[in-house]
Amino acid sequence: MNTRIFGLTLYIVLVLTVAVFSGCERMKDMLPPIDDEMPTLKVGLIHPEPNYTSFGKGAELARDEINAAGGVLGMQIELIFKQETTETIVQSATELVEVDNVVAILGPLFSSHAVKVGPVATVPVLLGATRAEVTADETDPKDLMFLIAGSNVLQAKLLAKVAIEDLGYETAGMIWQNMDVYSEGFVESFRSSFEELGGMIVVEQTYQSSDMVFDTQLTAVKEANPDVLLLASFPAANPLIMKQARDMEIVSAFIGSDGWDDPLMSTTLQDNAPVDGHFCTNLDPDAEVFNSAYMEKYNSVDGVAATSYDAMQILAMVIEMVGSADDPTAIRDAISAITDYEGATTILRFDGNRNPVKSVGVRGMTDGIPHALNEIIEAIPE
Repeated sequence: MNTRIFGLTLYIVLVLTVAVFSGCERMKDMLPPIDDEMPTLKVGLIHPEPNYTSFGKGAELARDEINAAGGVLGMQIELIFKQETTETIVQSATELVEVDNVVAILGPLFSSHAVKVGPVATVPVLLGATRAEVTADETDPKDLMFLIAGSNVLQAKLLAKVAIEDLGYETAGMIWQNMDVYSEGFVESFRSSFEELGGMIVVEQTYQSSDMVFDTQLTAVKEANPDVLLLASFPAANPLIMKQARDMEIVSAFIGSDGWDDPLMSTTLQDNAPVDGHFCTNLDPDAEVFNSAYMEKYNSVDGVAATSYDAMQILAMVIEMVGSADDPTAIRDAISAITDYEGATTILRFDGNRNPVKSVGVRGMTDGIPHALNEIIEAIPE
């Protein structure tokens, strides 16, 4: 072959190769390279996109910090991502263990998905979900699963206390997504706490996940006229419910769960006036070092990111303590024994159901975004 033609052909191949690999790098969000001379420790990461993307970002920040400090037991952490969907959640969790050989899984984020992972989990699972019962069930112990975020029970207890004692509400209504594990768990806990403190639930309504019009539910709310309306659901529906409620001249205040902590709360409506001035629970990070590092990299910070960051840091810490990544039971026992962990948040300990004992808070909505309110925020350790 003519050497000039060969050289030109080789050059074209090299250019195309660089272009392909550059595209792959962008798809991986320009993940830092893993040292080829070091073995890798594979960890599964399950979370939904485009919602709650900060869960993945928090885990990636922790991974980068751990790898920069030398990794875990001489290994660099590699995150294996799976999209969180209802249809594929069991398959994804199974593949992470059986095909990708991960030593643990971070996520999923939704409680309705977490309950499906429990029966197939053979490695530790550090959840972004918050329903307390996900990790403890009489018929399926799910003894490898841990909540890292504050549980529904903890959040609902605080929200009920703030609603009655700080905001002066006496009656409440509740709207939530039908057949959703997270939503159902939250309203159960809120009902119990609100009534225990002397409040009265005067109306309860559900909707289907595909609903965009809530006339039936809001008509019942208007007739009952509660002081406050709990929206224990998700950001895609919450702003629509709020706007339609105001259009119907419903004057009830709105309160909600940590599920409000998503950009959809501020981007669903053209005008966020119906969303602003209301309150939701949150899992605010309380570590300045984490807040600074995350803000520098992503220009925002929230409790979802803090949860995955802590999950990754806790996993790395206990594997170092155990001295091996190959014993799921030893890793589980080591996580269960943690006390006074300080990361993005502080976890005092894990209870018998592998729920964290930690503080949660309440934030107010401004421009569709939750902001900390020092006059209302309160820690509730068990």
